[in-house]
Amino acid sequence: MGIKVYYYMIAAVLGGGILFPQHGKRKKVYIALMAVLHTFLCGWRYMYLTGDLRKYAWGYYTITESGWFSEDVLNEGRNFGFFWLQKLFSTLTNGDFQVFLIFIAIVTELAVAVIIYRCSPAPWLSYLLWNCFGFYIFGFSAIKQALAMALVMLAFTGIMEEKPRRFLFWTLLAGCVHTPALVFLPAYWLAKSRLSIQKLIAYAVSAGLVFLFRNRIVVFISDFYYDETDFMASEHVGGRFLMIVALLIVGVILRGFSGKDFSKLFNLVFIAALIQMFSGFDNVFSRLADYYFQFLILYLPMMFYPETDEPLRGRRQIQHLALTHRQRTAALICVALLAGIYYHQLTLGQNITAESDNYLNYRFCWEVKDE
Repeated sequence: MGIKVYYYMIAAVLGGGILFPQHGKRKKVYIALMAVLHTFLCGWRYMYLTGDLRKYAWGYYTITESGWFSEDVLNEGRNFGFFWLQKLFSTLTNGDFQVFLIFIAIVTELAVAVIIYRCSPAPWLSYLLWNCFGFYIFGFSAIKQALAMALVMLAFTGIMEEKPRRFLFWTLLAGCVHTPALVFLPAYWLAKSRLSIQKLIAYAVSAGLVFLFRNRIVVFISDFYYDETDFMASEHVGGRFLMIVALLIVGVILRGFSGKDFSKLFNLVFIAALIQMFSGFDNVFSRLADYYFQFLILYLPMMFYPETDEPLRGRRQIQHLALTHRQRTAALICVALLAGIYYHQLTLGQNITAESDNYLNYRFCWEVKDE
C-alpha cells in the first residue's frame, strides 16, 4: 500500500463527514465507521514496520522467560503495567506479537471514539486533526505511550463530568503503563481553573522560574522518562510552540474564555504550550506535551461550535467574535487545508532513509513474509 494509505484515510474522514450528518444516530454511525477503519489500519499493520516495533517485539518474545515479579517485568516500578500486559498476552498467544498490536489498536481507537462522541460537536474535524497532527501515526510506532495516551483520554471524561475518582483511576492506570503519563495528574484541578489576568500572570511567573532552572529539570525528566539519556533536540520545536500559542490566541478571539467545556480545553492546551516551550532542550518535552496537546482534537471543534457548550455563569465575559454560518464554513475549510499542509510537510513529506524505520512504506501484516 505504501504512503497512499494515509491519504486514503484522510479521504475517508472527509468523505464520511460529508455523507453522514454530525448529529443524532448518523453521528454514531460515522464515529463507529471511523473507529473500525482506524483500528483495522493500525492493528493489522506489519508488526516490524518501524525500528521501535522491532524492539517491542523482541521484548514481547523474551518476556515469557521472566517471572511476573522479576526485574525485567517490574523494571524498578517504571512502566510495569505495560510489561505485565506484554507478559500476559505473550503467554496467552504463544508469542504472537500481531495480536498484541491489534489489542492496543482497539483500546486506543475506542478511547478516541468515546471522547469524540461525548465531547466533539464536529467528529469529522476531530478525526481530521487526529490524523493530520500525527497522533494517529505516532501510535504505529510508540505503542507504549499511545496506549497511555488513550487511557488519559478516558481520564479526561472524568474532568468533563467532574468525577475525580474516575479521573484518578484512568490517570494512575496510564502511569502504570507509561510512567511519564503521571504528568497529567494535575490536569483535573488545572482544567477547572477559570482563567483571569491574575492567573495568566501567575502562569507566566511559573514558566519563568521553570525556564531559569531548565537545565536541572531537563536532566531529571530525561532520566525519569527513558532508560537512556542521549536525546536529540527537536528540529520543529519553535514552530510547534508558536502554533499552539497561535491556537490559544485564536481561541480567545473567537470564544473569549466563554463556555464551560471550552474553558477546560483551553487550560489543557495552555499547559501543552508551557511544556512544549522547553522541548528545544530535549524532545522529551514534546512527548510530555502530547498528553495535553492531544485534546486539540476537541479544542478546535469546540472553538467553532460555541452553541454546543454550556455558558459560564457568574463571570464577566471577554469580548469575542461571533461567526456567521458562512464565515464559520470558510474558516473550517481553511483549517482543513492548513491541517492537510501540516500533515504533508511534517509527517508524510519526511525523507526517511532507514528502511527499518520507514513508517511511510505502509504494509499490511499479510503483505510481508515472516522474518
